[in-house]
This record gives sequence, structure tokens and C-alpha cells, in this order.
Amino acid sequence: MPDTKNGRERKGLDKEAQLERRLNEREIRTLDREDDEPERFDGVDGELLVDPAELDD
Repeated sequence: MPDTKNGRERKGLDKEAQLERRLNEREIRTLDREDDEPERFDGVDGELLVDPAELDD
């Protein structure tokens, strides 16, 4: 089969779609794992997560 520009473009689009599909699946798996993690900072009422005794003021 001869190598044509049209064939190369189609192959490139197929590869791009395949990579995009893989990235989307990876992102979904990551988001699903984040949902399974327990909330570690339930009792925190501020943005800083530092023990005031550790500050040098």
C-alpha cells in the first residue's frame, strides 16, 4: 500500500483519538479514587494547617 498524505493524516487522527481516550480514562480513574478517600481535615475551620506552637513569632 502506498504511503499517502491522506493515510498519514488519518493515522495521526486515530492516534490522537486513542491518546485522548486514554487520558480521559486516566482522569476518570483518578477522580474516582479521590472520591473514595476520607476527608482528612473535617475539623479544620481555617486555611492554614500549621500548629501555632510551631510558628516563630
